[in-house]
Amino acid sequence: MDKQQIIDRAVKTAVAAIIRDDICARSVLVGLKEIFDDIPEEMITASLSLAGGTGSASGSCGAYCCGLLAVGLKYNAPLEEELRDASLKQRGAAKFHEYRERFHKEMGTVLCPEVQKKLFGRAYDLADSADHAAFLEMPGHEEKCAQAVAVATRIAAEMILEND
Repeated sequence: MDKQQIIDRAVKTAVAAIIRDDICARSVLVGLKEIFDDIPEEMITASLSLAGGTGSASGSCGAYCCGLLAVGLKYNAPLEEELRDASLKQRGAAKFHEYRERFHKEMGTVLCPEVQKKLFGRAYDLADSADHAAFLEMPGHEEKCAQAVAVATRIAAEMILEND
């Protein structure tokens, strides 16, 4: 497989996961795990907490956050190495800045409520039970959220593969 086929496979897997599970954050890592074996299952398990704007708190988009975690796994130095050489922190910082800028350029924001406005025409407060229920009952919400999942997965995969 060439790089584009690998990226497409990750995106396809991530989109299938969001449509199946309705969990944006985890879906990105499920897609990336399809092509990168070094993403630990524990990270995928923990990522549920980032759904709905980081813990349903209307913060950063969960899909964005999990792509960022995967990029960090590739480019951030282990803490022990960073403590010995503080300049290593800059390599990871440059990559997370790049990821943020690329996601923002395509989605117009990194914030869950703003992504929702772009995709649905309005934001939902997922911590509010009535608003959350309205969101879940909206036909096709998984497919619309899949747009953000696809963007996050694609950008992360491209960045992880860029030097391979």
